[in-house]
Amino acid sequence: MTGITFTDENGNEIEYEVINSTTLGGNTYLLVADENDNALILKENYSKEDEETAAYTEELTAAEYDAVAAVFRELLEEDDIGLEE
Repeated sequence: MTGITFTDENGNEIEYEVINSTTLGGNTYLLVADENDNALILKENYSKEDEETAAYTEELTAAEYDAVAAVFRELLEEDDIGLEE
């Protein structure tokens, strides 16, 4: 797994471990976990002003979250890893 550091809107650095990634409907999503094994699904976004630097958000619609979570569950089952909601 790969470690990644995110900077939040307040300038605080947050360390996450990237568990997996997937592309669905033309969007890229990361499944990440913090040091306490709390998992988040993050959606990758690029602005029109800066197409080289990605921003990540936890804001997904309910339908989008359900679809992406289902994909991650399948991927994790293949790796014999469980995902609790």
